[in-house]
Amino acid sequence: MSVQEKYQSLVDLAKNQGVTDLKVNEQEGTLYVSGTAPTAEAKDAIWDAYEAADPEMRSGDLVLDITLPEGVTEPKTYVVKAGDSLSKIAKLFPGVSWNDIFKANQDQIKDPNLIHPGQELKIPG
Repeated sequence: MSVQEKYQSLVDLAKNQGVTDLKVNEQEGTLYVSGTAPTAEAKDAIWDAYEAADPEMRSGDLVLDITLPEGVTEPKTYVVKAGDSLSKIAKLFPGVSWNDIFKANQDQIKDPNLIHPGQELKIPG
């Protein structure tokens, strides 16, 4: 299997996510993929696809350089500590409610009253 074939789903995802200036180049057994993702979520999805294809990211056969447009920032995150609640965390971020945090993290929080130390939560903003 060529490197291009190994990471074809990642390249397809980048196209589907609307990555602009997408460049894909295979050189000496390494695939170079670069471009500009329209949102931080799109960029994260591409990195997640890389992790799925190479779980420990150790094969060294992909160089991934996906950037964000100027003015678009990476989402803030917060690592849950013992004694935290969504309400307590929301108070640390003006303009953000506990429900905003819950909605942004429904992939990992099923019950807003049940969060665990060590969880990394996305803080919308």
